[in-house]
Amino acid sequence: MNKNNPITYANPAVQIQSIHRQAGALLPLTLVILLVVTLLAISAVSSTNVSLQIAGNQQRQFEAVMVAENAVNFLVDNYPSRTMPTDTNFKTFEFDMVQGTPAQACVTKTIIAGSGTPESLACSWQGDDSPSGTRALDSITTHEKFHGAESGKSCMVGKYIEDQHPHFHHAYENGHSPIELWINGDVTVRHCGGCFDDIATTINYTGSIIEPLTCSVADTWPTNITKNNITQAEFNEAAGAGPLVGCDYYSHMEIRVTATDPNSGATATAVKGVKYRGDGTNSTTIGSPIHADCGVTELTMAEIAEDPDLPTNGQKKVLYSYLEIE
Repeated sequence: MNKNNPITYANPAVQIQSIHRQAGALLPLTLVILLVVTLLAISAVSSTNVSLQIAGNQQRQFEAVMVAENAVNFLVDNYPSRTMPTDTNFKTFEFDMVQGTPAQACVTKTIIAGSGTPESLACSWQGDDSPSGTRALDSITTHEKFHGAESGKSCMVGKYIEDQHPHFHHAYENGHSPIELWINGDVTVRHCGGCFDDIATTINYTGSIIEPLTCSVADTWPTNITKNNITQAEFNEAAGAGPLVGCDYYSHMEIRVTATDPNSGATATAVKGVKYRGDGTNSTTIGSPIHADCGVTELTMAEIAEDPDLPTNGQKKVLYSYLEIE
């Protein structure tokens, strides 16, 4: 049989039924195809919407990170001011920005060694030029004598400047030994000869022996006089010092800002750790955080040496930075 020839039936009724049957099957098939195409179109549109939403959320998350980082950089640059940035400083994209509290920000606080002076001393100065028992701040003496010394221990705040040299043997003659000077500051003794070395004496000081002025007139530092560089804490204990005033501090600050998109909820927190030098005031340019925010008191605070990178109040350096993304 030739496949190209139409099928003919001997019975005409059979032929009519076949044609009707074929025509009836086309409609369901068309509807099925139309349904599949519609579902594919809906799926494509839905997929596109999801992709756009994901892209939008990623964009808002990126903006959250950018706003948080810019805000932290702004606060670090302007610390100790806590004034938050606005759109006049950089593009905030209308994000909500929240910074950590002062207590959250302060990690540690320490006294800079050699800064500040005690408000009072239990130990007096025994030199004849200081009948009140208190040597005048940064005063200059010449051949200071200790005739009326009530003890072999003398304490003072400020620079000890002797244009010649002190006469310790008078205190020794009064029956005092050992002879000790406790000085909260620098020491200068221009003339290192004569009777300077008659009596073994220890000069304790928190600052420095000033060169080249010391021993600039005659001789070298005598072996009988011990130079002992001490900490502020050691001086305070030995001299019975009252609270320190005028101290400078190093504070480890952790500046953090959380930026949140009020619509999508995209959130990012930027954090920077900073070492900061400031004084004891609440100045917004050179002040330090209050002791309570750092969990310390003047008595419990540690003392550390001056950082050569931060010689001036108001200076800071970044220690680390990181992001927290939700």
